[in-house]
Amino acid sequence: MTWLEIEPPSTDEYDSYYQGYVDKVEGRQLSLILRQQRAKVLELLDGLSEEQAVYRYAPEKWSIKEVLGHLIDTERVFAYRAMSIARGEAQSLPGFDQDEYVQVGDFDQRSVESLRTEYEAVRNASIAFFESLDEASWRKTGTANDVTVSVRAIGYIVPGHEAHHLGILRERYLESEE
Repeated sequence: MTWLEIEPPSTDEYDSYYQGYVDKVEGRQLSLILRQQRAKVLELLDGLSEEQAVYRYAPEKWSIKEVLGHLIDTERVFAYRAMSIARGEAQSLPGFDQDEYVQVGDFDQRSVESLRTEYEAVRNASIAFFESLDEASWRKTGTANDVTVSVRAIGYIVPGHEAHHLGILRERYLESEE
């Protein structure tokens, strides 16, 4: 397969809040990066017991299941934003409260397998969507959470956000249990 190469977005295509996520993306082959991340997450989940999945490194922090639920919800929101902007949506798209989403998501009550299945479905849908875009769509911009963002920036934010949380999972959750 020939991987679609997408040039990184310029800093005027997204809010500075997302800089750290964009910086975590190494390379320009977003479809390949998304597929590689999917494999890493699924591998991580395949070795995770139900007991390990509700671990929190501090009482007020999310459990591993909640982090996974957050990744699923956030990717869904960002994929919707990218689709809306790519299709020419002129209305401002709403923000979302990640903590409230996790709280009402009740992820700790779900099985690891259930979250794994949902994660894989959401990631597969994101890959299919991003692979469907033409060059002009990648350059489109819109407004989400009261800031200008491009489809290209969202294409980088999605894997950057996941890379950020995978790093935290490895450093603060999985290493702590050994």
